Amino acid sequence: MHTLINEQMVEHIRSNGHVLEDQPNRAEIMDSLGLPYDRQAQNVVIMGCQNLKLMPSVIRKFACVLERGGMDFTFLSKEYCCGNYLYRPAIKAKDDEAMAQCRTYSKEFAGLNIEQMKKLGARRLILFCSPCYPIYKYAFPEEDIVFYPQALAELVSDLQWPHEIDYYAGCYKLHQNFAKVPMDLQSTNAVFRKIEGLSINRIGAPACCYKPDGLAHMINHVKTDCMVHICTGCYFQAVFNMPKEKQVKILMLPEFIDMIQGG
Repeated sequence: MHTLINEQMVEHIRSNGHVLEDQPNRAEIMDSLGLPYDRQAQNVVIMGCQNLKLMPSVIRKFACVLERGGMDFTFLSKEYCCGNYLYRPAIKAKDDEAMAQCRTYSKEFAGLNIEQMKKLGARRLILFCSPCYPIYKYAFPEEDIVFYPQALAELVSDLQWPHEIDYYAGCYKLHQNFAKVPMDLQSTNAVFRKIEGLSINRIGAPACCYKPDGLAHMINHVKTDCMVHICTGCYFQAVFNMPKEKQVKILMLPEFIDMIQGG
């Protein structure tokens, strides 16, 4: 194993599915939220190893939108982390050999989720976690793997929202270090096109919002009282850093759709 790769992290993902020690029991949380898991379905949703803990209400609202649209889906009680945290030292060192090993481990971990998908009879993975998307698509180009706005675009219809929102798509520069797979941003545009009356202030991302100048750009270009995100990382940056006096409602895309649907 390359010296830049955390061996303990690798073994922790193999044995527990997640990368951190303090993760709660997934099944208990999903039971409390009424989420389906480990059932036969056409679609398996990979929510990301930390999102159930960090944003349970967003996951619940995403599930509500899928249920209203009649999509056949399930979550997994044990979901294996894609290993994106393994990459950070290799990215910083610009070490190609370490990066290649990281991608090998990612294929192993993602493969365990795909194996579960096939046992449940599913034909497609829906990825809610944006860092997972390029990693999975690179490791398994032959599989049907989509970013979650695609699922929403398939279901959304006859919606009206005669108001303007701020939309921050994100930069995905870190994601491109994991794998040179372009993020699917078109499916979110397809969702927006199905909402009659919607106006959008599109905020660019000249720098990552985890850098001071990128964060300032995002915050300073907000024009409305409703900001929509598709990347969980960008969402949390907005939630934690938006000045309260701006009184901006910050939503992930599924929350926005759920709100319009009257959920």
